[in-house]
Amino acid sequence: MDNFDWANFAAVTRDHEHHFLVEKAEALVPAGKQERRALDLGCGAGRNTRFLLARGWHVTAVDAEPAAIAAVSEITSDNLTVVQSKFEDFEFGEARYDLVCAQFTLPFTPRDKFPTVWARLKRAIKPGGYFEGQFFGTRDEWNVPGSSVNFVTREEVDELLRGLTPVEIQEEDKEGGTATGATKHWHVFHIIAKKDMK
Repeated sequence: MDNFDWANFAAVTRDHEHHFLVEKAEALVPAGKQERRALDLGCGAGRNTRFLLARGWHVTAVDAEPAAIAAVSEITSDNLTVVQSKFEDFEFGEARYDLVCAQFTLPFTPRDKFPTVWARLKRAIKPGGYFEGQFFGTRDEWNVPGSSVNFVTREEVDELLRGLTPVEIQEEDKEGGTATGATKHWHVFHIIAKKDMK
């Protein structure tokens, strides 16, 4: 897993539909007079970015992989900002986004960098805004000795969500396919959570 071909992943997923969880989270933020701003963290080839732009969002799409940045940079929109950056180097800002999407990306943050990245991500969500994304559970097939991927227990999920109110937590623990066509055992927490107002 640590030698995963991210360039191939971007190519394979280029024409995939947006993820169902993004659509659910997007619908929670009403369109109004204020511009709705989203961060697509680990945007890949831009499937979720395209969906959000089509729904009228201003989107900052972030990825470290050159192939992903090349793909998402082909999108023509005045509402799109593309940033090539590792998560740990990205300037999240404070209370900047109404929605932060991290679709199957946060678990791949280096373990020693993850706590800081997660804390900065939470600060970047506006009060009343939303986080949408996944954490990998401890029974995931990729959880093997020496892996740099992050895995958490259900109790650790609750701790990570301090300052956020869960709207939806789906725990998936089953065999399934990957975006590139492989089969593996997934243990995943699919999450939508709302930033507390205080």
